[in-house]
Amino acid sequence: MNDKFIVLGSKGQLGTALCELFKKEGISYCGLDLPEFDITKPVTYKKKIKEFSSDVIINCSAYTDVYKAEIEQYDAINVNALSLQSLIDLCNKYNILFCHISTDYVFSGKKQSPYVETDIPNPINYYGLSKYIGEKLIQFYSNNYVIIRTSALYGKSINKSQNIVDKLIKIARNNKLVKLVKDEYVSPTYAKDLAKQIKKIIENNIKGVVHATSEGYCNWVEMGKYLYSNLVLKVEIEEVKSSFFNKTLKKPKFSVLENKILKEKDINVMPDWKTALQEYLENKIVSLEAIES
Repeated sequence: MNDKFIVLGSKGQLGTALCELFKKEGISYCGLDLPEFDITKPVTYKKKIKEFSSDVIINCSAYTDVYKAEIEQYDAINVNALSLQSLIDLCNKYNILFCHISTDYVFSGKKQSPYVETDIPNPINYYGLSKYIGEKLIQFYSNNYVIIRTSALYGKSINKSQNIVDKLIKIARNNKLVKLVKDEYVSPTYAKDLAKQIKKIIENNIKGVVHATSEGYCNWVEMGKYLYSNLVLKVEIEEVKSSFFNKTLKKPKFSVLENKILKEKDINVMPDWKTALQEYLENKIVSLEAIES
């Protein structure tokens, strides 16, 4: 692969996975993140994009706090949507493919079966709305783009941000009783797998909107049980509804995505969510052993 990549949000979970993959495979890339890079301030990246002469920009940066987005509405929409215009213009100017990462939260979750790429989004919270507005801006103004929607992402990160898996482990180690949500269904997705899939999508020149998540789905109770069983953590799980943690925030009940286009193009490399989670845990244990030795 001869393309040159710029990874925006390179210290986050997906950005870290992409940079590690590119480094391992000898692919030319440049990673940008805070504090040097700020998506809301074009002055922090315009020069770098021009000088690096990249073929592809992968935008992993985002405002991802679903709860705070209900309060900090402008911040969420500014980062996830309005700030994209400058990036789109630069990509159009220098003929760069704009690869943007989006979310299952653009859907309402009322379908009760996996969403495909042609389903019409209908976000029910400000985070989902901000991401959907970003998608529409790209679709309207970009000359060359691929929007990749994913779900419940987890993985290691340079910026040490805590992912959902690590959070569940920490809760279980500090509590004998763990409350887990039973009425939200997702496809937990390992960032390392998604990075490989993104490379595959770009290699095969796939454009438009594409879904890329682990295969299969679960609620958070099922995920917790599988996780704790693998780690031999003995905890009691109390099944609760999503409203237990926040009575005002609306979340999709069934935001599972179907990798329809990937399967039609015969380039789907996403494993089952249980297989992916097991690999993440094995890599995590190996990393901890290396640090301790």
